[in-house]
Parts: sequence; structure tokens; C-alpha cells
Amino acid sequence: MSPPTTANTKDRIIEAGASAMSAKSFNGCGLKEILDTADVPKGSFYHYFRSKEDLGVAVIEESAESHAEFIREHLSDRKVKPLQRVLNMFEEMRDYYVEQGPMRECVIAKLALEVAQLSEPMRLAIKYAYDNWAALIARVLMEAKAAGEISDAQDPEELADFLVNAWEGCTLRMQIDQNTEALDQFMARVARTLPRL
Repeated sequence: MSPPTTANTKDRIIEAGASAMSAKSFNGCGLKEILDTADVPKGSFYHYFRSKEDLGVAVIEESAESHAEFIREHLSDRKVKPLQRVLNMFEEMRDYYVEQGPMRECVIAKLALEVAQLSEPMRLAIKYAYDNWAALIARVLMEAKAAGEISDAQDPEELADFLVNAWEGCTLRMQIDQNTEALDQFMARVARTLPRL
């Protein structure tokens, strides 16, 4: 059996951190708990991260890139019309929460509520994540506009921001209601109104 590499040790810490922060909160989980789960000694932690806050940034960046890859994958199928690609992507995300259960949380959304006013590095990482997701959607909405699927009067970037913000609000309501009704309402409204904008 080969010894753990630098890359997979760091990845294990990030994965354990994401799991603990998602299950509890940033402040609700301790570094010892994270390192015990990752099976990494405390001394090794500081080889990869300056602080728990630094780990928090890495957790956000890793989760953000994973979600961005999901978005890119679902928006890249040129055989499907642009607007339908956007709808399909949101439908797939809704289906994920239906399958996993409404209490399954996005670690980025959870951390956004907790640390945005407490940690500037984490706030900026969260902001970049949301801005990047919206930019990926905006590119496809530009295609939809060029294809006449949405009105020339629509600003694709503004519309993409609105969709991301509305979706995130619905996932918050999902946590409160403990059901996916808010996501169902989002999908129904977006499917009805987007083609008419």
C-alpha cells in the first residue's frame, strides 16, 4: 500500500471540513474533529493551511468548482436549445434535492449565512462562486437571446443573477419548510415565464 500523497492528504482535510461544516457550521465544528475524520495529525494541517479560516476558503473553492463543473456539463449540450439547457439544469438540481431530501444543504449557502460578515476571505470566495455560476448561465442566456428565445430587451447577465438569487432563496425556504415545494414553485414559474421574457 502506497503512503498518502500530499494531494490526497490535503483533499481529505478539505472533504472532512466540508462534511463537518455542512453538518454543523463553520464555528460549530472543531479542527480536531475535522482532522480526526481526515485521519491527519494536527501538525500536518498547518503544512497545507494557515488557519481554519484558510481551510474554510478551500472548502468553498472546492465546492464552488464542483458545482461550476455541474453547470458547465449541463449547459454545454449544443443539441439542446439554449433556454431548454438552462431549464434542464435547474430541473436536475431540483431532482437532486428530491432524491437526497430537503435537509441536504449546500455548504456554500450555509457558510454564506454564517461567515459573510465575519470573514472577508470567505465572503470573497463565496461571492466569486455565485458570480461565476451566474456568468456561466448568462453565456447560455446570451445564446438564447441571439436565437430569439428571450426578448432583445432582456439583459442576460441581470437575468442570470436573478435566477441564481431566486434559486438560492428557494433552497433556504426548502430548509425552513423541510420540503421541496419552493423548488417546485421556482421550476413552474421559470418554465412559464422565461420563454415569454
